[in-house]
Amino acid sequence: MSFFGFFSKNEKKEIVEPLQTTTSIPTPSPQKTFYLISASGMPNYGDDMLTRGWINHIKRVYPNAIIYLDAVDPLVASNLYDDVKCVNFLWQLAQALGENGSIEDKFSDEYLLPLRERLMSNIFEDTDSIHLLGGGYINELWAANLRLIELVSYFGKKHNVLTYATGLGLQPLSEEKALQISKFIESYFCFDVRDYASYQVLEKFLPGKISFIGDDYFCFPFSEVVTLVEKETPVLRLCLHNELSEGDENEEIFINQVELAISAFIQKFPGSLIRFYEFRPGSDGYFYKRLKQKFPVIEMVFFETIWKHGLQFSAKDFFLSTRFHFQLIVSSVGLSGTSFYWSEYYKNKFDSLKYVTDWSFLKLGEEQLDLESFFEMRSPSFLIDFGRVNREKEFLANRLYQLTELPHLSQHSMAADS
Repeated sequence: MSFFGFFSKNEKKEIVEPLQTTTSIPTPSPQKTFYLISASGMPNYGDDMLTRGWINHIKRVYPNAIIYLDAVDPLVASNLYDDVKCVNFLWQLAQALGENGSIEDKFSDEYLLPLRERLMSNIFEDTDSIHLLGGGYINELWAANLRLIELVSYFGKKHNVLTYATGLGLQPLSEEKALQISKFIESYFCFDVRDYASYQVLEKFLPGKISFIGDDYFCFPFSEVVTLVEKETPVLRLCLHNELSEGDENEEIFINQVELAISAFIQKFPGSLIRFYEFRPGSDGYFYKRLKQKFPVIEMVFFETIWKHGLQFSAKDFFLSTRFHFQLIVSSVGLSGTSFYWSEYYKNKFDSLKYVTDWSFLKLGEEQLDLESFFEMRSPSFLIDFGRVNREKEFLANRLYQLTELPHLSQHSMAADS
C-alpha cells in the first residue's frame, strides 16, 4: 500500500479507496498527544478556520487526545478553541533565531537551556506527531517563518516523532531558499503544498517527495463553515482588505471599482442588503469605514459572529473579494464571484484556485470589473477538479491521523509499499 502523502504531481492518482470500518467495539488505546503549528490567533479567519478544522478532525478520531497548538498569539487562540493547550514556543523560537541563528547550538548544552526550551523539549518527548497546518504564512515575505520547517524537522528527528506539513503555500520562494529548506523537508513523513508554484520549486530538489493536492479547507466537512439557503432577494457580499496593496494609488483604483459595483447593485436591487465580512479584525475595517461613509446601508459582519455562527449564502447573491479563503468558502457551495489582486503573492494564491473555482480574477490597474457579467445569475455548479481535490484531501487527513495508531516509523521508510 502506498502512503498517500507522497504522490508526486507527475504521478497524480485519483483516490477512491474507502476507509476501513469495523462494527466491533474498539479496544481502548493509550491517550494520544498531537502538536499543531499554524498562523492562528492573529486572528485571521482563514488560518483560524483551518486550525479549527484540524482540531475537530483529530477530536473525532481521538476524543481524548491532548492537543497542543503553537499559535502566533496563544492568548487570542485560547479564546477560539476549547480543550486545546495554546502556546507559542516554535513561533517565538523561529523569530528569535531569525535567518542565521543555529538551532543545534541553542540546544547543544542542556544545562544552559532556559525554562521555555525545557518545557518545549518535554512536550515533544510524549508527542505522537508534529504538524505544520496549511496556509500562506511560510515564505520569503516573512523569512523568519521559514525556520518553522526546520524546527519541526529538528524536534521530529530528535524525539523520533512523525512530522507533517499540509496545504502550505510557500510562494514567494526562491530556488536558493528552496534548496536550503529541502534538507529539512527530507525527514518529513508527509509534505504537501497547495499550489503548483510551491510544488515546482521544491520538486526539483526533492523528486517524488512533495505532494501537491490543494488547500486544507478540502480536508473537512464544508458544513462546519458555510450553508446554502434560499432567499427572495440577492445580497451583495464583500470581503475586502488592503494588505500588501503597495501604495495609495492602488487603493484608490480599487475603491473606485468597488464603489461602481455597489452603486450598480443598489440601482438594480433597491432595498437589498449589502454585507461586509471581517476576516481579520483591525485590518478589514479600513475599507469598511471608507465604504460606509458613502453607502450607509452596508453592514459589518464581525469576526466573532462569523466564528460563532458560520456563513450563509444564497444562489442569488453576488460576491466581491480580495480574500483567498472567502473565495474558497463561497465556491464550496457552488457559487462564484470576482476577486481582485495587486501583488505576485496574491496572484499566486488566486491562481491556485483556478482549477477548483469558477471565479473571475482581476489584476488591479490592468483589468476592469465588467458589471454586466458580474450581475449575471448563475446556478450553483462545481468544476470537475473540485471533487477530486476534495476526495484526496479528505483521504490525506484520515491517513495522517490513523497512522498514529501504528508504532513510530523510521523517518526514512516513508514511501515504502507493503
